[in-house]
Amino acid sequence: MQILNVKNIIQNTIAMSTEDGVKLFNEVYKVLKSKERVCISFEGIDILISHFLNEAIGKQYEKFDNWDILDQAIEYKNLDQNDFDLLKNKVIPTAKNHFQDVIKSEKIEKEILND
Repeated sequence: MQILNVKNIIQNTIAMSTEDGVKLFNEVYKVLKSKERVCISFEGIDILISHFLNEAIGKQYEKFDNWDILDQAIEYKNLDQNDFDLLKNKVIPTAKNHFQDVIKSEKIEKEILND
């Protein structure tokens, strides 16, 4: 399992920006793409918002087909309970719903265009 420290990746104790979310997304994606598990450590992060989590974690669900394996491949460390609840109860379910709708729309579009 590879450990990624958010603070080291974004060079900040505040995890808010789209750009920083993309930085973490890219690092997590590289590890997951190599079929390795990843532990994301939020040690040293003072402020964390859902927008950052959407960019860094939520968008992973667009890149992988098997979401159950993805859920098992990512571990979270040093995340306070409120932020963990935000991630597990809001960010991840919203991402799954969104990308499931995108997949359905693309499938319908293909069916229409192939007729």
